[in-house]
Amino acid sequence: MAIGGLKQKVLSAKLLKTGQKVEFTQDEFTLRLTGLPLKAPDTPATVIEVECDGEPSVDHGSIRPLWPRYKADIS
Repeated sequence: MAIGGLKQKVLSAKLLKTGQKVEFTQDEFTLRLTGLPLKAPDTPATVIEVECDGEPSVDHGSIRPLWPRYKADIS
């Protein structure tokens, strides 16, 4: 799962119901949550608790011009 535009540094992530640690990588554009279980522990939705170094905020507008497009929309 990926979340684009998160401005704060992520310190940890876990599944709220089970406490299982969720691995992640983060760069200037995207937070990627990896190693999630194939079957969700909750229905209808599973909550992932993400701890950040400050109040979390997402700003797609400021990074959109810098975001690598990988030749999308280019002829």
